This record gives sequence, C-alpha cells and structure tokens, in this order.
Amino acid sequence: MNNNFTTTALLIQYLDGELDEVGQEAIKKNIEADEAIREELENLRLAKEAMKSYGLKNKVSAIHTAMMSELKMDASPKTGVVRNLLWYSLRIAALAIFVTGSFILYQYFTASPQKLFSENFHAFNLRQTRGAAASPLQDAYKKENMQEVIQQFALLKDPQPEDYFLAGNAFLSTGQPLKAIENFADLQQKNKINNTHYFEEDAEYYLALSYIANSEPAKAIPLFKKINTDINHPYHQKVNNWFITKLQHLLP
Repeated sequence: MNNNFTTTALLIQYLDGELDEVGQEAIKKNIEADEAIREELENLRLAKEAMKSYGLKNKVSAIHTAMMSELKMDASPKTGVVRNLLWYSLRIAALAIFVTGSFILYQYFTASPQKLFSENFHAFNLRQTRGAAASPLQDAYKKENMQEVIQQFALLKDPQPEDYFLAGNAFLSTGQPLKAIENFADLQQKNKINNTHYFEEDAEYYLALSYIANSEPAKAIPLFKKINTDINHPYHQKVNNWFITKLQHLLP
C-alpha cells in the first residue's frame, strides 16, 4: 500500500472520528506540517458534505454492501472470481464518476465569496533574512501576531513596501479586507511611482483575495485571470480554470 493511499485512509478515519487519541494526535501533526495534506483534508471534507447533501451516503452504503456480498459468495470456480471482480471494478468506477460529478456540482452551486476565500487564503510566509535585523513589525509577523503587526504599522512614519505588504496580510488575516485592499493598493502605487517591483506578484494575488473577502468578485476576476494565463507567475498553480469558473458564478 503506498503512502498516499495510507494518508488518505487516515484522513477519512480522522473525519469520521474513528482514530484513537494517539492516532488523532499523529495525523494532526501531519496536517499542521504539510500543506498538501491540509488541502486533501479539505477536499475530503467537501466530498463528505457533497455526499450528504445529495443523499449519496445511503446509495454508497447499499452498493458497498451488495458488492461485499458478491465477493463473499462461493468463488471456487475461477471464472466466477474473475466475473465478480470485474463487476466489482465496474461498479466502483460508476460510483466514482457519480460521486465526482455530484461533488463538482456541489462545489459550483455552493460557492460563495467567504468559502472561496477561506479555501484559498494562507497568510504569506515571511522567510528569514540572514544578516538583516528584523523590524518590530517583521518580528510580530513571524510570530503570527497579526494585531501587533497592525499596531506596529500604525506607528510607522514612512512605511516601506514590505511594511505595506505585511500589514495587508495582517488586515486580511483579521477579517478586515477593505484595509487590506488599501495597503496592497498603496504598495502597487509606490512601485509605480518609484518604478520598482517589490512584492509585485504577491500583491496581485493577495489583492485579488482581498476583493473576494470584501464580496467584490468582479474586481478580483481580472487579477486572477492574469495570474491564470501567466505560467511564470509564482501563484499560477493556485489559480486554475475551475477556480475562475466558480468565481464567475458569484457575479450578479
């Protein structure tokens, strides 16, 4: 059994509350440490919600019971085993298509600005700069103390591009998207005036997320489309066509 399958199985057990205390603590550590596992957990959670919403749970249970009964039948003739396994595989494939289709519909019709934002927002990861003394604002950001970041930003007489960017993330993290928009826009304006490019691509992505959080998808779409069509953009992989489609669904 490969590691991916094992992790998926553990995540399903975690969602269903079937792990013991030791198992829960172990999987929680993996979830906190690995972004890919966090994304898979969220997808599994959404799939579970989709199955519940579309009444798939009983269908899946009935099909599973029927398939297991067939596999437990007398399989002494070799041809019978092959036939049962083939039928089992076909039914799994059909069920997978059905569940996947329902999940896609569920994601599309339940999309909302708040949901899209929460699924895609992760505060910017500020890397440690060797040999450079961190400012109080940077220290607060590294400690994920977003309120302190906002307070330190308010004390600055001449904010630098990084200050605007980190403050924008802090405002976005604390549910103040309008303030975040102002800071990312100020950063872009400073870059334009000084002909610089500090945090230019990062600001595009987080400004677009800020528009979503502020229930302004029409302003977010052009920025996300730009990112989506630019394969060299550092956030290109985060903005796929399906994301754009869900975002367009939010337009009046």
